[in-house]
Amino acid sequence: MQHETPLLSAGALIRQAGRACFHRLVSTTPALVQVRSGTKVVIIRDTPLRFTAGDFGLLPDHQPMTIENIPNAAQNYEARALPISRHLFEETYARLASVAPPRTPLAMKAVDLPGEAVALFDFWCSPENLATLPSAVATVRLMELITWFALSGAVLGNRGSLLLQDRLRQMIETDPAHGWTLGHAASAFHMSEATLRRKLAAENTSFTETLSDTRMTRALALLQTTMLSIANIAQEVGYDSPSQFAARFKDRFGVNPRDVRGGSAIFERIGTEVAHIGADKISA
Repeated sequence: MQHETPLLSAGALIRQAGRACFHRLVSTTPALVQVRSGTKVVIIRDTPLRFTAGDFGLLPDHQPMTIENIPNAAQNYEARALPISRHLFEETYARLASVAPPRTPLAMKAVDLPGEAVALFDFWCSPENLATLPSAVATVRLMELITWFALSGAVLGNRGSLLLQDRLRQMIETDPAHGWTLGHAASAFHMSEATLRRKLAAENTSFTETLSDTRMTRALALLQTTMLSIANIAQEVGYDSPSQFAARFKDRFGVNPRDVRGGSAIFERIGTEVAHIGADKISA
């Protein structure tokens, strides 16, 4: 069962007032990123990459990441992220004989990205532009942007076959608030509950763990990229009780949901101001 991300989506503007680090974040969609102020540190497979103000780069899909956002002394941390379907990256690379994706998917930095590419990135980070072009034209322009990043050294690595837990995560992301059960998932993947349970265990996870992690990752994105109340966010990810949601969120990330937006002595007003410009799957 395949759940493909739409090819076209707008970007997200993320601001944080304090330093924060989130572990084992998994995105199901690759994203082009730009740090506008402060520093972003991304660690994948024990390999760190640091982005400072003005840097552009590429974050892979289906790779557990540790992401730390660090504001500078004078300004909040601010970054933009533009999610693009992996299918579009692969189609673009197939047309570029000079570009060979690296074997291991890691965060990559774009070096000396030309002004034309920066302007194109700016265009896609303005949500009103998404509706101004026919789909076919928009797809070509996104492929042009992917090409500029690739020529500047930011190439999406080979993903390989998805794990069962990755496919399960994609399914849950279509509607995190749905009352997903092991039976629903087993039916969707055309296998028995016992088989699904056994195969997930072989990947060192479980249905319940994957469900909870997908919901909490989505909740973190909503905390960072919207001004929805915590009660509303809890409902968006399938929790009728805000207190139960907050407890589960703290178990996952080590902080309360309110700590992400501010008011905590731990993080000194993390994420007090967040601007949302359209992306559903961007976090941190």
